[in-house]
Amino acid sequence: MVLALGLCFVGLLGRAFYLQVVKAAEYTKRAESQHLTTVELPVKRASILDRDGAVLAMTVETVSICANPALVDDPAGAAKLLAPVLEIPEANLVEKLSQKGTFVYLARKADPMVAERACLLRIPGVFGQAEDKRYYPQGAVASHLLGFVGIDMDQGLEGVEKQYNHLLSGKAGSRTTVTDDQGRVLEVVTETPPDPGTDVTLTIDKDIQYALEQILTQTVEESEAKRAIAIVLEPKTGEVLALATTPAFDSNLYLEEEADDRRNHPVTDLFEPGSTFKLVVAAAALAEQLVTPDTMFTLAPTIQVGDVTIREASDGVPAQRELTVTDIVVQSSNVGAVTLGLKVGTEKLCRMIRAFGFVEHTGIDAPGEVAGLMLPPDKWNLGTVANVPIGQGISVTAVQLAAAYGAVANDGVWIQPHVTKMVESPVTRRVVNPQVAAQLRTMLTETVKRGTGNAAALDGYSIAGKTGTAEKALENGMGYAKDKYLASFVGMIPADDPQVVILVAVDEPQNAHLGSEVAAPVFASIADFIVKHLGIPPEEGAGE
Repeated sequence: MVLALGLCFVGLLGRAFYLQVVKAAEYTKRAESQHLTTVELPVKRASILDRDGAVLAMTVETVSICANPALVDDPAGAAKLLAPVLEIPEANLVEKLSQKGTFVYLARKADPMVAERACLLRIPGVFGQAEDKRYYPQGAVASHLLGFVGIDMDQGLEGVEKQYNHLLSGKAGSRTTVTDDQGRVLEVVTETPPDPGTDVTLTIDKDIQYALEQILTQTVEESEAKRAIAIVLEPKTGEVLALATTPAFDSNLYLEEEADDRRNHPVTDLFEPGSTFKLVVAAAALAEQLVTPDTMFTLAPTIQVGDVTIREASDGVPAQRELTVTDIVVQSSNVGAVTLGLKVGTEKLCRMIRAFGFVEHTGIDAPGEVAGLMLPPDKWNLGTVANVPIGQGISVTAVQLAAAYGAVANDGVWIQPHVTKMVESPVTRRVVNPQVAAQLRTMLTETVKRGTGNAAALDGYSIAGKTGTAEKALENGMGYAKDKYLASFVGMIPADDPQVVILVAVDEPQNAHLGSEVAAPVFASIADFIVKHLGIPPEEGAGE
């Protein structure tokens, strides 16, 4: 027994000597040739859908052409074959194929036909690798709103892609493996599966969005304008049915566009609202019970406030005329608006401006929103008192202006505008009581029937709205540019029970510049499409 144990012990010592000394070099070499490798398991970025489920942004599989330079025996020869296929200079390819290391991209997310031709060359060390790519199947539709993602698909760079990146992107997984020196997997050690992203559904109706963009494109061409924007808003919900800017761009080709042309201008740009703002001073006067719609004022062609003289926009105004508050809005009287502003006073007017949401962010769920600009009440001077009631000396965004008119359409209740269904409980607040809101809608209806908004009329429907013609301020803030205007119209349909609010603004039109000439007809075209698309029935005797 003792002898047997002794022999066994000797045998173990011999085995240990064999493993640690004789085979040591072989095992060391084998261990050095094996590696623990952790790779990311990509997650498919979720889709962006319109309100009816139509896909506006999706993830598709594509192929990237890659190489393992260590396995490319002839970089120059390989580059010569690949250059005409990939349309990349030979010198660039030679540089990449001559690098140290085992992986390099030659062409990221190549066109499928290009990738196929490159792979068919069967160059040792050159291979195709499946990779996801963001694709916008509607092309340029809603591009400013959707935005785009970076090439690695993990980060939205602009628009809804950026705003809701945390939902869309999901979370990548990981896999740790044992690999040999050729990169072959020998064993999977651990694996965490990816957590897929969540689809984001917009409030946008792609058909309305497309129609707006087509109408605005035609408007820009015909008026030789710099840009045009439009918003369609549901006043009872705050949902934005369309948010359009032209010229448009294709999110699939965003790198070909300048940064300024990719901005979501209705959200990011400030402008002086001009006469569309006269509704605010009328609202303040009515809400404070200082006037009724029929209160009469005797007005001259000009009004002097300190050293500032305000004139009517049109010539040939009588030396003295009688206008009601309704007439002041209908005829877009500058003198009348200033008169109402003086009657209301700075503090109450500022309070109404804030209530309508012109100073702070609306909270719309689109990135880049800016707040409006207005001097605080204690900084107002006589020039401010004269200018603000006619929409000068204050800057707003298109979204703010649409939401303000939305409050009038919604019986005086302001609702936070939003572009996705992710906003389940939008912020609301009362701005004016239902009676004042109804009085304002009547004034706006009269503006279309017999005033400056006549070109916005639509057969079979009652339209309530207001024109605006704003001189554009100089970039240094010292005065206004000559012959540069922003023509606008904001209206609602039907006037008695508005289903939608539509804002149109045309930046620097050349052939004509008045809101009544440029923007009001565009409103009518958009409204005509919307009532048919949404099935809003005509009203007997309306719009005749």
